[in-house]
Amino acid sequence: MTVTYTQQLADIKGMDYVVIGVAVCYQKNAEGKTDPVHIVEPIPSTALESMSRGNRTSFIKIYATTYADVIQNDNPAIPTDILGEDLYACNAFVDRTQAATRTYKAKPELRLLPIGSTATPEEGPFKLVYDPAFRRVLGGDRIVSDSDNVKQHSHTHQTLV
Repeated sequence: MTVTYTQQLADIKGMDYVVIGVAVCYQKNAEGKTDPVHIVEPIPSTALESMSRGNRTSFIKIYATTYADVIQNDNPAIPTDILGEDLYACNAFVDRTQAATRTYKAKPELRLLPIGSTATPEEGPFKLVYDPAFRRVLGGDRIVSDSDNVKQHSHTHQTLV
């Protein structure tokens, strides 16, 4: 049986668990330098699991909540009282939140943060390992060069007799 996209959305209910977070990203200014910007984005279950194990991240705060608290009338409803001011929702926030919500429905054992609680580098059920060297540049140009190619062993494409 194939499940359609509309059926998947119908499975998402207002009280379904989801985690959102504030990531420190960087955006190039007119002078070509990068300025920090705080982006709110949903966090899928496996990413939350990775953060709980101490892997480095660009998130400075994460918050466990319900789908209805962050999506109202198909628009982002960012809880600035909890996450802070001067925040921007990520691109496709609603679609990405729906996708993240489905990951927690599929793996409820990865609901590692109780609803209504937060985690930061300083406190929480687990501490985030925020790494400022882990820079996410928004809208950056990717320039691919020959030095990006993986060097292969000289015998890789030879048939050995």
